Amino acid sequence: MRLTGYADKFGVHPGDKIKFYVNCDGPAEYTAEIVHMIHGDTNPRGPGYIEKPVSAAVNKTYKGKKQVVHGGSYGFVADAPQLRVESFTLQAWIWPTIPRTHPRYWKHGPQAIVTKWSGGKGYGLFINADGCLELRVDGETITTGAPIRDHAWHFVAATFDAATGEAVLYHEPQIVYALDPVIEPVRKTLSTRITHETIPLTLAASVEKVDASDPLAKSSMPAGVVYTHKYNGKIDSPRLCNRALSRAEIETMKMGASPAMSERRHVGPTDTLAKCMVASWDFGDGINTLIGKDKGPYRFSFRLVNCPVRGLTGYNWQGTTFDWKHAQSEYGAIHFHDDDVDDARWDADFEWEVPTDIKSRFYAAKLTTSEGDEEYIPFWIVPRVGEEQSKIAVMVPTISYMAYANEHVACNAGAAELFVYRVPIMQHQNMFLAEHREYGGSIYDTHTDGSGISLSSRLRPILSIRPKYDHFLAQAPWQYPADLHLIYWLEEMGYEYDVITDEDVTYDGLARLENYNVIITGSHPEHNSGPQLDALHNYTQRGGRLMYMGADGWYWVHSYHPAYDELGRGIVTEMRRCESGIRTWRADPGEYYHQSTGELGGMWRYRGRYLHTVAGVGMSSEGFDISSYFTRLSESNDPRVSWAFDGIDYDEKLGNFGLVGGGAAGLELDIVDTMLGSPPHILTVATSAGRHTEAYLLVMEDFGFNQQGLDGTTHPRVRGDITFCETPNGGGCFSFSSIAFCGSLPWNNGKNNISTLVGNVLNRFMQDGPLPAAPGDAVKYRGRADYESPAVS
Repeated sequence: MRLTGYADKFGVHPGDKIKFYVNCDGPAEYTAEIVHMIHGDTNPRGPGYIEKPVSAAVNKTYKGKKQVVHGGSYGFVADAPQLRVESFTLQAWIWPTIPRTHPRYWKHGPQAIVTKWSGGKGYGLFINADGCLELRVDGETITTGAPIRDHAWHFVAATFDAATGEAVLYHEPQIVYALDPVIEPVRKTLSTRITHETIPLTLAASVEKVDASDPLAKSSMPAGVVYTHKYNGKIDSPRLCNRALSRAEIETMKMGASPAMSERRHVGPTDTLAKCMVASWDFGDGINTLIGKDKGPYRFSFRLVNCPVRGLTGYNWQGTTFDWKHAQSEYGAIHFHDDDVDDARWDADFEWEVPTDIKSRFYAAKLTTSEGDEEYIPFWIVPRVGEEQSKIAVMVPTISYMAYANEHVACNAGAAELFVYRVPIMQHQNMFLAEHREYGGSIYDTHTDGSGISLSSRLRPILSIRPKYDHFLAQAPWQYPADLHLIYWLEEMGYEYDVITDEDVTYDGLARLENYNVIITGSHPEHNSGPQLDALHNYTQRGGRLMYMGADGWYWVHSYHPAYDELGRGIVTEMRRCESGIRTWRADPGEYYHQSTGELGGMWRYRGRYLHTVAGVGMSSEGFDISSYFTRLSESNDPRVSWAFDGIDYDEKLGNFGLVGGGAAGLELDIVDTMLGSPPHILTVATSAGRHTEAYLLVMEDFGFNQQGLDGTTHPRVRGDITFCETPNGGGCFSFSSIAFCGSLPWNNGKNNISTLVGNVLNRFMQDGPLPAAPGDAVKYRGRADYESPAVS
């Protein structure tokens, strides 16, 4: 993949500008053109790939240049005279995750803790390649020789006295086991003095070189500096003093800066230490920022780069308070990773001023070279609030796109074949990402140190949001290209529609929705913010209509990080995987609350906001071998909903065809459950019960312990239910409850019973005026004892 790129926006208004950033690694030039995206699936059983050219001033050939992502998180402080110490004490608490370099698995080499060191000059505290603590002073080193235990807290400190040359290195594990050897302080007389270079003081990294022309340096911060020795793990409470402290003074210095309102007006824990303190960092303050605050006299706060994870338990966490907002002093740890990325920080290659009269649709910048390279950078043109172009809006699940952005599961999950019941077939994007970890992973992945990825940025090339991309789970389109199945159908059927994103709904609220008669979701709106769900609820309760076109919606809690608001909306999204739900990783105890907003992460279900309350159905099962079909139930003949089946015989198999698994009922499925929030007057009009394989399994939040009988051949909850219910003030909701469902719409160019069903619903929902209210006797109060599943009935 010699062409990769991204845009500065997901959604852009007519009349506004959008910038594009391109890496052209090899070819001398590339051609860019704006295209209208219609169908992104190359499956020969469907209509094939479809795009339409768009006339634009930016449609031309550009000179290619290589642009590189500077991956890995770190912090830096600009060079200052006070940091050019002759003697010093460095100390910190560390919780490393992969301290030792392994020739087969971890090839990161030495890792920096706090350094002002580059090319054999300066000073710094490191973990060496053998996993031992190391102090560097110019070209000399001193090490304990004692391996550091991973996933455990250690107090580390180093002193250097320039007058005597004596250096002392301390490594003190917080927990000492019965057979652990005592790690004595290591002393060594050094013959060198510190040579000071004009480089930043750096946290969790060191400076490799300063070179403004290096592509890697151009994308770093500050620009022109290449960083190396990226650290993996937590750092808490680092300190810097300008003389060599005694061990007793080091212990006192753990208290750090404390500018009290008393007669003593200095910041040090004692009068003596106040005189030598250079910096005392408190990372429990400003957790939702990109600043690592210094409480010392010079305010040398770190600027954090590539968004390391915060709101994490520190060395002093007591295990009694689990919300960092109520115990910030116990949440002073920052977890750095060598593959974090928040912004590629590339140079913009071209900018398009969007015409004011253009339709709101799916678009992309298509990049090609004469040598056959191809790349697409998707974006959406979204009308301004109050300037809607249609009665229909497609709500693009961009938060879910970001959650799955650059997923590595196919390459990195050892059980991937068992999960999908076949050998995963890779795309070239999968292979490229496996070799380029600096492009970042998805929230389904783990970092190189095994910890879960909880943050995802859209200011980087997201190679999974591309047409012609088949996901390994489905061996078919997933997320963005799957949603183009719906777009093709809307275009083929001649509907006028607008496109909005859930990013827009999060920031604009109900105003973004209320001028539409009907909102249509994508195939998999799994990840959602609280403001978005509030807006959807208010919309349907005030007479709006919702067509839920997929499954596994409204599942995970997401928030946007406020530290990036100056760059635009929705730059970085966050999710913590907590104690339940379908998880590829699990947050550690005490680390369930988001650093961005401070809200509890995990599933909406465990925030008391059941999936079923949004659209009447909720996630029940998933499987990835083949898709099945739906059949009608007796409630489909109820006059309240029978209009949806005009032109469809009662005995027809609904969707026994499709481009995703061969049917309309597949991948992930939702069901009715009035005990979990489905309205008591809901109608279940069709189901896929009894038609799934043993590859389909019940979601883990629906059972208490593992047992036989949880798969699609036996368990009654492993199914999908198509439902309809009225909402107050003339609104309504129709749910199709399958991720594979939209893949049946393009079959036979839209001439099929799934197309007929969706068309009947859309034609009714898009009309002006309220829908008929449900009659009073439609309510069926069903307790757990007398509830009968549609699968049984």
